[in-house]
Amino acid sequence: RTSKMYRKYLSKCDILPSKLHFGCGDRKIRGWLNCDVQNSDLDIDLAAGDLPFKEESFNFIVSQHCIEHLWLIEELQPLINNMFKCLKSGGEIWLSCPDIRKICIDYLETNGEGLINDRKSRFPEYSTNGYPSSYVINDLFHQGGGHKNLFDFDLLKSLLNKAGFQDCNQVNENQFLETFPDFLKRNDDFQS
Repeated sequence: RTSKMYRKYLSKCDILPSKLHFGCGDRKIRGWLNCDVQNSDLDIDLAAGDLPFKEESFNFIVSQHCIEHLWLIEELQPLINNMFKCLKSGGEIWLSCPDIRKICIDYLETNGEGLINDRKSRFPEYSTNGYPSSYVINDLFHQGGGHKNLFDFDLLKSLLNKAGFQDCNQVNENQFLETFPDFLKRNDDFQS
């Protein structure tokens, strides 16, 4: 099954990319099929859980800070199930998202000050708006209503295992960039 939009995209391609960048936002990576809900190479309703790709279409799927914006059971699990189907045998999925474990550890150790410093190192204008440092925890949990889930490795691994993925490993950003040097460094290992 292929959607009308995907067939239109295919007609413009000389060679179909074997790498899917899912939930790309404004970070389009050359040589990848960059997908998101709008303004991407191929616009897809991420929450629908359905993908327009044939089975075994991709060698790699990467999604950075997208999965936490989908409801776990109703939206994300069907999406991950379909991502598994559209990966070639031996293909890999690489996901990053806020890590509830890291967030909770910083809260217990610094009451959120470490997370605030991390945020300010990447977004100098970041502010708790005069609220105590623990405000950053709510900011990460909810992000203005955008976040639906926060994951630790066990929850993420469970989601992936239910879809059929095996050999799940937790890595840091440097390990990711060694494999995919075309991606820009996000500098968010402190909370991801």
